[in-house]
Amino acid sequence: MPDPLPVKGRWWPIGLLFCATVLNYVDRQTLSVLAATLRRELHLTDADYSNAVSAFLLSYGVMYAVGGRWVDRVGVRIGVTACIAWWSVAGMLTGLANGAAFLAFARFLLGIGEPVIYPAGLKASAELFASKSRALAMGVISSGSSVGAILAPPVVAFLALHYGWRFAFLLPGALGLVLAVVWFRVFRFATPAASAKPLPWRQLIRRRDVWGVVAPRLFSDPVWYFYLFWLPDYLQRVRGLSLAEIGMYAWIPFVAADVGAIGGGALSDFLIRRGMAPQMARRRVLYCVAMVAPLGALAVMVQSTAAAILLMSVSACMTQVWAVNIATLGAEVLTPAESASILGLMGSVGSLAGAVIAQVLAVLIAGWGYPAAFGLAAVLHPTAALLLWLGNQGFQRVPPME
Repeated sequence: MPDPLPVKGRWWPIGLLFCATVLNYVDRQTLSVLAATLRRELHLTDADYSNAVSAFLLSYGVMYAVGGRWVDRVGVRIGVTACIAWWSVAGMLTGLANGAAFLAFARFLLGIGEPVIYPAGLKASAELFASKSRALAMGVISSGSSVGAILAPPVVAFLALHYGWRFAFLLPGALGLVLAVVWFRVFRFATPAASAKPLPWRQLIRRRDVWGVVAPRLFSDPVWYFYLFWLPDYLQRVRGLSLAEIGMYAWIPFVAADVGAIGGGALSDFLIRRGMAPQMARRRVLYCVAMVAPLGALAVMVQSTAAAILLMSVSACMTQVWAVNIATLGAEVLTPAESASILGLMGSVGSLAGAVIAQVLAVLIAGWGYPAAFGLAAVLHPTAALLLWLGNQGFQRVPPME
């Protein structure tokens, strides 16, 4: 691989993308932190809340693939600037909601802009780093989502309690607009691979090796969305935590997720440096995740809230170990020219599945409570691992990308 920048120079774009994903998840998580407040202030039902979540995931799912393809064509600089600006404005619009319909519309707009940052991050990682350190770079970027989810409960709760719930949506959006301007003015870097023409879309979607990494996301992504959008609600409605206590404790599983994002990427990179083939290293880690992730379902069986949070933290950690390694595996299927397109397709499949699961969760929680929801989440990673195993033959035909 060409050496376009010294090592230190390769990491500062990753740092800026990390900051972008932090804000991305603060904007996203604000809704779930304030779920109980919005139910009261806007007179929302469980169905209204689920519709807002599904509206976000629907546009998010479609734009993941569209945005990934767009980033492959326009480059990381323009793609990141545009998506940050869009989602920041949409997040601020959420703070103006006066009912269920406007809330769902604002979240639909948010979903248009937010997913583009992840294909852009994967593209930057694939262009800047070789296989032995690529997953770590992607892990740093992805860890921003967990940091954002960590910061959101205490920050959003503080802003809502002191300045009102609308301000909790407005301030992160304003900060995002500032970051968009900084990125566009500062980021001037382009790798040699950035000018390469990606394969036509019709060729990508016909490849078995592409679907070998895309199909598992149908089942793995909804687990993360379950924790992201329903965890604060579970802690308030079932465990009896107040909004202030949500600010104190709801961030803990996302610290574990942050550890999983960085540690999971570093683990597969370590296996590669020890001589294991890149795709084999990623898959070994993914299969291990599928065995551990279901432990989160035990949270509804323990009496202690602390023990429940611990179990959910284990599962949240595993979701991000999975996310980083399956995304990096996707980047290694073809070349950096197609990396954003592949991650976009993966994200679309996972997000649309998440939108469907959000509706299923609303029915399960209304009819049978959270034990049914956690039970569903427990079987999804093993199912995803089975699909990954079935697609193994496709991986073996693809040479590792250096």
